[in-house]
Amino acid sequence: MGKWKQVLAVMTTLAICAVLLVQGMQSESSAATGSSEAKGSLVIVGGALSPDNEEVYDTFLSLAMDDRNKTKEQVKIGIMPTASATPIQSASSYKDDFIRYGASEANVTILPIAVSDDPSTDEDESQWSDGANDKKLAEEVKNYDAIWFVGGNQLDYTDTLLVDGEDTPVLTSIREVYDNGAVLGGSSAGAAIMSDPMIGAGTSVGALSQGVTEKDNYGDADDNRVFLTQGLGFFEGGMVDQHFVKRGRFGRLIVGAWDAGNEMGYGIDENSAMVVRNEEKSIEVIGESGLVIVDLSEAKKTTDFPTAMKDVSMSYIEKGDRYFWESKTFEITEDKPLIEEPYYPESATNTGIFGKDALKQVLTYDLVDSDSDEAVGLAYELTSEKKGEGFKLAFQETGQTQGYWGKIDGEESYAAINVSLDITPMEVKLKIDKVKEKKMEEF
Repeated sequence: MGKWKQVLAVMTTLAICAVLLVQGMQSESSAATGSSEAKGSLVIVGGALSPDNEEVYDTFLSLAMDDRNKTKEQVKIGIMPTASATPIQSASSYKDDFIRYGASEANVTILPIAVSDDPSTDEDESQWSDGANDKKLAEEVKNYDAIWFVGGNQLDYTDTLLVDGEDTPVLTSIREVYDNGAVLGGSSAGAAIMSDPMIGAGTSVGALSQGVTEKDNYGDADDNRVFLTQGLGFFEGGMVDQHFVKRGRFGRLIVGAWDAGNEMGYGIDENSAMVVRNEEKSIEVIGESGLVIVDLSEAKKTTDFPTAMKDVSMSYIEKGDRYFWESKTFEITEDKPLIEEPYYPESATNTGIFGKDALKQVLTYDLVDSDSDEAVGLAYELTSEKKGEGFKLAFQETGQTQGYWGKIDGEESYAAINVSLDITPMEVKLKIDKVKEKKMEEF
Protein backbone atom coordinates (compact mmCIF):
# COMPACT_ATOMS: atom_id res chain seq x y z
CA MET A 1 0.00 0.00 0.00
CA GLY A 2 1.33 3.43 -0.91
CA LYS A 3 2.11 5.94 1.82
CA TRP A 4 -0.75 8.28 0.85
CA LYS A 5 -3.18 5.34 0.93
CA GLN A 6 -1.96 4.41 4.43
CA VAL A 7 -2.58 7.99 5.57
CA LEU A 8 -6.00 7.98 3.95
CA ALA A 9 -6.89 4.70 5.65
CA VAL A 10 -5.84 6.05 9.05
CA MET A 11 -7.79 9.28 8.52
CA THR A 12 -10.87 7.30 7.45
CA THR A 13 -10.62 5.08 10.53
CA LEU A 14 -10.28 8.12 12.79
CA ALA A 15 -13.29 9.79 11.13
CA ILE A 16 -15.42 6.68 11.63
CA CYS A 17 -14.35 6.46 15.28
CA ALA A 18 -15.22 10.15 15.76
CA VAL A 19 -18.68 9.62 14.27
CA LEU A 20 -19.28 6.60 16.48
CA LEU A 21 -18.09 8.56 19.52
CA VAL A 22 -20.45 11.44 18.77
CA GLN A 23 -23.32 9.03 18.21
CA GLY A 24 -22.53 7.34 21.49
CA MET A 25 -22.48 10.68 23.30
CA GLN A 26 -25.80 11.63 21.72
CA SER A 27 -27.28 8.30 22.77
CA GLU A 28 -26.09 8.76 26.35
CA SER A 29 -27.47 12.30 26.36
CA SER A 30 -30.87 11.10 25.13
CA ALA A 31 -30.95 8.42 27.82
CA ALA A 32 -30.20 11.02 30.48
CA THR A 33 -32.61 13.74 29.41
CA GLY A 34 -35.30 12.07 27.36
CA SER A 35 -35.47 11.51 23.64
CA SER A 36 -35.66 14.54 21.39
CA GLU A 37 -38.08 12.48 19.29
CA ALA A 38 -40.66 12.08 22.06
CA LYS A 39 -44.15 11.44 20.70
CA GLY A 40 -45.83 12.51 23.90
CA SER A 41 -47.12 15.91 24.95
CA LEU A 42 -46.72 18.17 27.97
CA VAL A 43 -49.25 20.25 29.89
CA ILE A 44 -47.12 22.65 31.93
CA VAL A 45 -49.18 24.70 34.41
CA GLY A 46 -47.78 27.81 36.09
CA GLY A 47 -49.27 26.99 39.50
CA ALA A 48 -52.49 27.87 41.36
CA LEU A 49 -54.53 25.62 39.06
CA SER A 50 -58.21 26.05 39.82
CA PRO A 51 -60.34 22.89 40.04
CA ASP A 52 -62.78 24.78 37.79
CA ASN A 53 -60.26 25.20 34.98
CA GLU A 54 -62.05 22.80 32.66
CA GLU A 55 -59.89 23.73 29.68
CA VAL A 56 -56.66 22.53 31.32
CA TYR A 57 -58.11 19.28 32.67
CA ASP A 58 -59.92 18.46 29.43
CA THR A 59 -56.79 19.13 27.39
CA PHE A 60 -54.71 16.85 29.60
CA LEU A 61 -57.27 14.04 29.33
CA SER A 62 -57.81 14.55 25.60
CA LEU A 63 -54.09 14.29 24.85
CA ALA A 64 -53.95 11.02 26.80
CA MET A 65 -56.97 9.71 24.87
CA ASP A 66 -55.90 10.78 21.39
CA ASP A 67 -52.57 9.01 21.11
CA ARG A 68 -53.75 5.78 22.74
CA ASN A 69 -57.16 5.79 21.05
CA LYS A 70 -58.95 5.45 24.39
CA THR A 71 -62.01 6.93 26.03
CA LYS A 72 -61.74 9.08 29.15
CA GLU A 73 -62.90 6.14 31.23
CA GLN A 74 -60.10 3.97 29.82
CA VAL A 75 -57.23 6.42 30.31
CA LYS A 76 -54.82 5.36 33.05
CA ILE A 77 -53.38 8.25 35.08
CA GLY A 78 -50.58 8.13 37.63
CA ILE A 79 -50.31 11.02 40.10
CA MET A 80 -46.90 11.86 41.57
CA PRO A 81 -47.44 13.39 45.07
CA THR A 82 -43.73 13.66 45.74
CA ALA A 83 -43.19 17.43 46.04
CA SER A 84 -46.06 18.13 48.40
CA ALA A 85 -45.75 18.53 52.18
CA THR A 86 -49.15 16.79 52.35
CA PRO A 87 -48.75 14.27 49.52
CA ILE A 88 -51.99 12.30 49.91
CA GLN A 89 -54.15 15.38 50.36
CA SER A 90 -52.66 17.08 47.31
CA ALA A 91 -52.77 14.01 45.10
CA SER A 92 -56.30 13.10 46.23
CA SER A 93 -57.50 16.57 45.30
CA TYR A 94 -56.18 16.12 41.76
CA LYS A 95 -57.61 12.60 41.62
CA ASP A 96 -61.06 13.97 42.47
CA ASP A 97 -60.69 16.59 39.73
CA PHE A 98 -59.71 14.05 37.08
CA ILE A 99 -62.68 11.88 38.04
CA ARG A 100 -65.00 14.89 37.92
CA TYR A 101 -63.82 15.61 34.37
CA GLY A 102 -64.49 12.07 33.18
CA ALA A 103 -61.69 9.73 34.26
CA SER A 104 -62.55 6.44 35.94
CA GLU A 105 -61.73 6.23 39.66
CA ALA A 106 -60.27 2.74 39.12
CA ASN A 107 -57.81 4.13 36.56
CA VAL A 108 -56.42 7.04 38.61
CA THR A 109 -53.60 5.94 40.91
CA ILE A 110 -51.48 7.82 43.45
CA LEU A 111 -47.90 6.60 43.05
CA PRO A 112 -46.16 5.84 46.40
CA ILE A 113 -43.18 8.16 46.03
CA ALA A 114 -42.92 10.92 48.66
CA VAL A 115 -40.58 12.48 51.22
CA SER A 116 -43.05 14.06 53.66
CA ASP A 117 -45.53 12.43 56.02
CA ASP A 118 -49.13 13.47 55.45
CA PRO A 119 -50.67 14.05 58.90
CA SER A 120 -54.16 13.36 57.52
CA THR A 121 -53.37 9.65 57.07
CA ASP A 122 -52.36 6.81 59.38
CA GLU A 123 -49.48 5.83 57.08
CA ASP A 124 -46.08 7.49 57.19
CA GLU A 125 -45.60 8.62 53.57
CA SER A 126 -42.04 9.74 54.29
CA GLN A 127 -41.18 6.03 54.13
CA TRP A 128 -41.92 6.20 50.40
CA SER A 129 -38.71 8.11 49.66
CA ASP A 130 -37.16 5.10 47.91
CA GLY A 131 -40.28 4.29 45.91
CA ALA A 132 -38.75 5.36 42.60
CA ASN A 133 -36.32 2.44 42.81
CA ASP A 134 -39.16 -0.11 43.06
CA LYS A 135 -38.87 -2.19 39.88
CA LYS A 136 -42.39 -3.57 40.25
CA LEU A 137 -43.79 -0.02 40.38
CA ALA A 138 -41.63 0.88 37.39
CA GLU A 139 -43.26 -1.91 35.40
CA GLU A 140 -46.72 -0.68 36.40
CA VAL A 141 -45.88 2.85 35.24
CA LYS A 142 -45.32 1.51 31.72
CA ASN A 143 -49.08 0.92 31.51
CA TYR A 144 -50.00 4.57 32.14
CA ASP A 145 -51.26 6.97 29.51
CA ALA A 146 -50.66 10.08 31.60
CA ILE A 147 -48.53 11.18 34.58
CA TRP A 148 -49.34 14.24 36.71
CA PHE A 149 -46.79 15.95 38.98
CA VAL A 150 -48.28 17.92 41.90
CA GLY A 151 -46.84 21.17 43.25
CA GLY A 152 -44.59 21.77 46.25
CA ASN A 153 -40.80 21.64 46.34
CA GLN A 154 -39.34 20.71 42.97
CA LEU A 155 -36.13 19.46 44.60
CA ASP A 156 -38.12 16.59 46.11
CA TYR A 157 -38.74 15.31 42.59
CA THR A 158 -35.10 15.35 41.59
CA ASP A 159 -33.96 13.98 44.96
CA THR A 160 -36.23 10.94 44.60
CA LEU A 161 -36.39 10.32 40.84
CA LEU A 162 -32.65 10.76 40.30
CA VAL A 163 -29.81 8.99 42.11
CA ASP A 164 -26.42 10.64 41.65
CA GLY A 165 -27.86 12.34 38.58
CA GLU A 166 -29.01 9.11 36.98
CA ASP A 167 -32.58 7.95 36.31
CA THR A 168 -34.27 5.61 38.75
CA PRO A 169 -36.33 2.72 37.32
CA VAL A 170 -39.58 4.68 37.72
CA LEU A 171 -38.19 7.72 35.92
CA THR A 172 -36.90 5.46 33.14
CA SER A 173 -40.44 4.11 32.72
CA ILE A 174 -41.91 7.63 32.70
CA ARG A 175 -39.53 8.62 29.91
CA GLU A 176 -40.46 5.46 28.01
CA VAL A 177 -44.21 6.12 28.06
CA TYR A 178 -43.60 9.79 27.22
CA ASP A 179 -41.46 8.85 24.24
CA ASN A 180 -44.21 6.50 23.11
CA GLY A 181 -47.01 9.08 23.25
CA ALA A 182 -48.12 9.55 26.86
CA VAL A 183 -48.90 13.02 28.22
CA LEU A 184 -47.00 14.43 31.20
CA GLY A 185 -48.37 17.35 33.17
CA GLY A 186 -47.69 19.27 36.32
CA SER A 187 -48.33 22.48 38.20
CA SER A 188 -45.87 24.82 39.97
CA ALA A 189 -43.04 22.49 41.08
CA GLY A 190 -44.46 20.03 38.57
CA ALA A 191 -43.77 22.65 35.90
CA ALA A 192 -40.29 23.62 37.10
CA ILE A 193 -38.96 20.07 36.66
CA MET A 194 -39.87 20.01 32.97
CA SER A 195 -36.58 21.62 31.86
CA ASP A 196 -32.96 20.80 32.59
CA PRO A 197 -31.41 22.65 34.25
CA MET A 198 -34.32 23.93 36.28
CA ILE A 199 -34.82 26.95 38.51
CA GLY A 200 -34.98 26.02 42.18
CA ALA A 201 -35.22 29.43 43.84
CA GLY A 202 -34.27 33.10 43.57
CA THR A 203 -35.77 36.48 42.74
CA SER A 204 -35.50 38.72 39.71
CA VAL A 205 -33.59 41.48 41.50
CA GLY A 206 -31.34 38.94 43.20
CA ALA A 207 -30.52 37.31 39.86
CA LEU A 208 -29.78 40.62 38.13
CA SER A 209 -27.76 41.94 41.09
CA GLN A 210 -25.80 38.84 42.08
CA GLY A 211 -26.20 36.20 39.40
CA VAL A 212 -26.47 32.43 39.69
CA THR A 213 -25.70 29.85 42.34
CA GLU A 214 -25.60 26.06 42.33
CA LYS A 215 -26.21 26.05 46.09
CA ASP A 216 -29.75 25.47 47.36
CA ASN A 217 -30.75 28.88 48.72
CA TYR A 218 -34.47 28.19 49.03
CA GLY A 219 -35.70 29.96 52.17
CA ASP A 220 -32.47 31.94 52.63
CA ALA A 221 -33.65 35.55 52.84
CA ASP A 222 -30.08 36.84 52.46
CA ASP A 223 -29.36 34.98 49.23
CA ASN A 224 -31.70 35.77 46.34
CA ARG A 225 -29.49 34.59 43.47
CA VAL A 226 -31.19 32.34 40.96
CA PHE A 227 -30.54 28.74 41.99
CA LEU A 228 -29.95 26.44 39.01
CA THR A 229 -29.93 22.69 39.46
CA GLN A 230 -30.64 19.50 37.54
CA GLY A 231 -34.19 19.08 36.27
CA LEU A 232 -35.88 16.17 34.53
CA GLY A 233 -35.63 17.64 31.05
CA PHE A 234 -38.89 16.46 29.47
CA PHE A 235 -39.13 19.78 27.59
CA GLU A 236 -36.11 20.42 25.39
CA GLY A 237 -37.15 23.77 23.92
CA GLY A 238 -35.63 25.92 26.67
CA MET A 239 -35.83 26.78 30.35
CA VAL A 240 -39.24 26.86 32.09
CA ASP A 241 -40.37 29.04 35.01
CA GLN A 242 -43.76 29.27 36.73
CA HIS A 243 -46.00 31.63 38.78
CA PHE A 244 -44.47 33.92 36.22
CA VAL A 245 -46.39 37.15 35.63
CA LYS A 246 -48.00 37.10 39.07
CA ARG A 247 -44.59 37.02 40.79
CA GLY A 248 -42.53 39.02 38.30
CA ARG A 249 -39.99 36.29 37.65
CA PHE A 250 -38.75 37.31 34.22
CA GLY A 251 -35.49 38.77 35.57
CA ARG A 252 -34.47 35.46 37.10
CA LEU A 253 -35.49 33.54 33.96
CA ILE A 254 -33.37 35.79 31.75
CA VAL A 255 -30.29 35.42 33.95
CA GLY A 256 -30.85 31.70 34.53
CA ALA A 257 -31.34 30.87 30.86
CA TRP A 258 -28.31 32.92 29.85
CA ASP A 259 -26.08 31.23 32.44
CA ALA A 260 -27.27 27.78 31.37
CA GLY A 261 -26.55 28.53 27.73
CA ASN A 262 -30.24 28.31 26.81
CA GLU A 263 -31.29 30.53 23.95
CA MET A 264 -34.96 30.37 24.96
CA GLY A 265 -36.89 30.80 28.20
CA TYR A 266 -40.59 30.23 28.85
CA GLY A 267 -42.52 31.70 31.77
CA ILE A 268 -46.03 30.34 32.26
CA ASP A 269 -48.41 32.22 34.54
CA GLU A 270 -50.81 30.92 37.18
CA ASN A 271 -53.97 28.95 36.31
CA SER A 272 -52.65 28.71 32.75
CA ALA A 273 -50.80 26.08 30.76
CA MET A 274 -48.32 25.82 27.94
CA VAL A 275 -49.35 22.75 25.97
CA VAL A 276 -46.31 21.27 24.25
CA ARG A 277 -46.91 19.07 21.20
CA ASN A 278 -43.52 17.62 20.36
CA GLU A 279 -44.42 16.23 16.95
CA GLU A 280 -45.55 19.70 15.83
CA LYS A 281 -42.78 21.49 17.76
CA SER A 282 -45.53 23.81 18.99
CA ILE A 283 -46.71 25.41 22.22
CA GLU A 284 -50.33 26.46 22.72
CA VAL A 285 -51.50 28.64 25.60
CA ILE A 286 -54.69 27.74 27.47
CA GLY A 287 -56.26 28.94 30.69
CA GLU A 288 -56.70 32.22 32.49
CA SER A 289 -53.48 34.13 31.83
CA GLY A 290 -50.51 33.86 29.48
CA LEU A 291 -47.02 32.78 28.52
CA VAL A 292 -43.89 34.93 28.26
CA ILE A 293 -41.30 33.81 25.72
CA VAL A 294 -37.75 35.11 26.13
CA ASP A 295 -35.37 34.89 23.16
CA LEU A 296 -31.69 35.51 23.99
CA SER A 297 -30.29 34.65 20.56
CA GLU A 298 -29.39 38.30 19.81
CA ALA A 299 -28.89 39.44 23.39
CA LYS A 300 -25.69 40.90 24.80
CA LYS A 301 -24.73 40.81 28.48
CA THR A 302 -22.01 42.14 30.75
CA THR A 303 -19.89 39.51 32.46
CA ASP A 304 -20.08 41.21 35.85
CA PHE A 305 -22.95 42.03 38.20
CA PRO A 306 -25.16 44.02 38.52
CA THR A 307 -26.35 42.83 35.13
CA ALA A 308 -26.53 45.03 32.05
CA MET A 309 -28.19 43.53 28.94
CA LYS A 310 -29.27 44.64 25.51
CA ASP A 311 -31.48 43.26 22.77
CA VAL A 312 -33.40 40.69 24.78
CA SER A 313 -36.50 39.74 22.77
CA MET A 314 -39.71 39.19 24.71
CA SER A 315 -43.17 38.07 23.62
CA TYR A 316 -46.41 37.57 25.53
CA ILE A 317 -49.24 35.35 24.27
CA GLU A 318 -52.53 34.16 25.77
CA LYS A 319 -55.37 31.71 25.28
CA GLY A 320 -55.55 30.17 21.81
CA ASP A 321 -52.19 31.55 20.64
CA ARG A 322 -49.45 29.22 19.47
CA TYR A 323 -45.66 29.38 19.16
CA PHE A 324 -43.51 27.11 16.98
CA TRP A 325 -40.09 26.88 18.58
CA GLU A 326 -38.09 25.57 15.63
CA SER A 327 -39.17 28.33 13.25
CA LYS A 328 -39.70 30.90 16.04
CA THR A 329 -43.03 31.88 14.52
CA PHE A 330 -46.38 32.73 16.09
CA GLU A 331 -49.95 31.86 15.24
CA ILE A 332 -52.28 34.33 16.96
CA THR A 333 -55.90 33.31 17.28
CA GLU A 334 -58.22 35.08 14.84
CA ASP A 335 -60.24 36.29 17.83
CA LYS A 336 -57.47 38.86 18.36
CA PRO A 337 -56.88 41.09 15.33
CA LEU A 338 -53.75 43.17 14.89
CA ILE A 339 -53.82 46.48 16.79
CA GLU A 340 -53.69 49.21 14.18
CA GLU A 341 -54.89 52.18 16.25
CA PRO A 342 -53.56 52.10 19.85
CA TYR A 343 -56.20 52.78 22.48
CA TYR A 344 -54.16 54.23 25.35
CA PRO A 345 -52.12 57.47 25.55
CA GLU A 346 -48.39 57.50 26.22
CA SER A 347 -47.46 55.47 29.26
CA ALA A 348 -45.95 56.50 32.57
CA THR A 349 -42.94 54.80 34.13
CA ASN A 350 -43.80 51.65 36.06
CA THR A 351 -41.95 51.83 39.39
CA GLY A 352 -42.55 48.22 40.39
CA ILE A 353 -41.74 46.22 37.27
CA PHE A 354 -41.26 42.94 39.14
CA GLY A 355 -44.57 43.33 40.96
CA LYS A 356 -47.78 41.39 40.43
CA ASP A 357 -48.92 41.48 36.77
CA ALA A 358 -46.63 44.45 36.05
CA LEU A 359 -44.98 42.83 33.04
CA LYS A 360 -48.29 42.22 31.28
CA GLN A 361 -49.34 45.82 31.99
CA VAL A 362 -46.12 47.19 30.46
CA LEU A 363 -46.09 44.96 27.37
CA THR A 364 -49.75 45.52 26.52
CA TYR A 365 -51.44 48.68 27.87
CA ASP A 366 -48.19 50.67 28.11
CA LEU A 367 -46.56 49.63 24.83
CA VAL A 368 -48.28 47.75 21.98
CA ASP A 369 -51.70 49.29 22.75
CA SER A 370 -50.46 52.80 23.50
CA ASP A 371 -49.05 55.77 21.65
CA SER A 372 -45.64 55.07 23.18
CA ASP A 373 -42.91 53.24 21.33
CA GLU A 374 -41.05 52.69 24.61
CA ALA A 375 -42.27 51.69 28.07
CA VAL A 376 -39.99 51.95 31.09
CA GLY A 377 -40.04 49.88 34.25
CA LEU A 378 -37.98 50.40 37.39
CA ALA A 379 -36.99 48.02 40.17
CA TYR A 380 -34.96 49.31 43.10
CA GLU A 381 -34.24 48.87 46.78
CA LEU A 382 -33.21 51.58 49.24
CA THR A 383 -29.81 51.04 50.83
CA SER A 384 -30.08 54.09 53.12
CA GLU A 385 -32.52 56.91 53.83
CA LYS A 386 -31.53 58.81 50.71
CA LYS A 387 -29.93 56.26 48.40
CA GLY A 388 -30.80 53.07 46.63
CA GLU A 389 -29.86 50.86 43.73
CA GLY A 390 -31.69 48.84 41.15
CA PHE A 391 -32.45 48.53 37.45
CA LYS A 392 -34.07 50.41 34.60
CA LEU A 393 -35.81 48.16 32.09
CA ALA A 394 -36.62 49.76 28.74
CA PHE A 395 -39.16 47.87 26.58
CA GLN A 396 -39.08 49.08 22.99
CA GLU A 397 -41.01 48.49 19.80
CA THR A 398 -38.98 47.46 16.77
CA GLY A 399 -39.83 46.77 13.14
CA GLN A 400 -40.81 43.22 14.18
CA THR A 401 -43.04 44.21 17.11
CA GLN A 402 -46.76 43.49 16.76
CA GLY A 403 -49.67 43.83 19.17
CA TYR A 404 -53.02 42.03 19.11
CA TRP A 405 -56.22 42.52 21.07
CA GLY A 406 -59.66 40.98 21.17
CA LYS A 407 -62.24 39.30 23.37
CA ILE A 408 -62.49 35.57 24.01
CA ASP A 409 -65.53 34.33 25.93
CA GLY A 410 -66.23 37.92 26.93
CA GLU A 411 -62.73 38.47 28.40
CA GLU A 412 -60.13 40.72 26.77
CA SER A 413 -57.02 38.99 25.51
CA TYR A 414 -53.67 40.38 24.32
CA ALA A 415 -50.57 39.31 22.47
CA ALA A 416 -47.36 41.34 22.28
CA ILE A 417 -44.80 39.91 19.86
CA ASN A 418 -41.06 40.64 19.55
CA VAL A 419 -40.57 43.45 22.04
CA SER A 420 -36.95 44.47 22.63
CA LEU A 421 -35.70 44.83 26.21
CA ASP A 422 -32.60 46.61 27.53
CA ILE A 423 -31.61 46.32 31.19
CA THR A 424 -29.43 48.98 32.85
CA PRO A 425 -28.21 49.08 36.47
CA MET A 426 -28.97 52.37 38.20
CA GLU A 427 -28.42 54.28 41.41
CA VAL A 428 -31.31 56.04 43.13
CA LYS A 429 -31.03 59.29 45.08
CA LEU A 430 -33.93 60.66 47.11
CA LYS A 431 -34.42 64.39 47.28
CA ILE A 432 -36.44 65.64 50.24
CA ASP A 433 -38.58 68.74 49.67
CA LYS A 434 -37.64 70.82 52.71
CA VAL A 435 -40.50 73.30 52.20
CA LYS A 436 -43.17 70.61 52.24
CA GLU A 437 -41.40 68.84 55.08
CA LYS A 438 -41.57 72.05 57.15
CA LYS A 439 -45.28 72.48 56.38
CA MET A 440 -45.91 68.95 57.57
CA GLU A 441 -44.09 69.71 60.83
CA GLU A 442 -46.28 72.80 61.33
CA PHE A 443 -49.39 70.76 60.61
